[in-house]
Amino acid sequence: MAQTARELLEEAARSGSDLETVARGVLERLSELTGLSSTYLAETRLLSDEQYIVFAVNRSDLFHIPEDVTLPWSEGVCRFVVEGGPHYSSDAQKQFPSSSVARLLGIRTFISYPVFTQEGRFFGTLCGASKDQVDVEQEILDLMRECARLIGQRLRAGEGARQ
Repeated sequence: MAQTARELLEEAARSGSDLETVARGVLERLSELTGLSSTYLAETRLLSDEQYIVFAVNRSDLFHIPEDVTLPWSEGVCRFVVEGGPHYSSDAQKQFPSSSVARLLGIRTFISYPVFTQEGRFFGTLCGASKDQVDVEQEILDLMRECARLIGQRLRAGEGARQ
């Protein structure tokens, strides 16, 4: 049985309590549990139509999401999920045909959960992606959703992840 999100975060926090250390530890563990090529935390900047990749863990040389890059929010898969699409898809290009990012990157499996600050402000998303079809159990999806919630509790309103 997979550990709880709280246990996963506590384990990640043993190396340090700052957001970067905790987020990287969580992303690493989620990468192992999901089997996805990339797991990442993205900050959404709605006014500039950007999704900024803050932290990422990549397990594949063929497909990876680099850190410190921006993608167009209006074209990203995360946007469609936040606006009501399913949080998990093993056929993202078919599920989200309007996402040019899914098409350009060749994303097949995609998971995304919104991240909100302690004060309830939308910060961004906790995501995982792969070019391959990856079957992820509901228990792991629930764990990832809870991790997104708990990571958000570490953020204060008005704070970017790198501040």
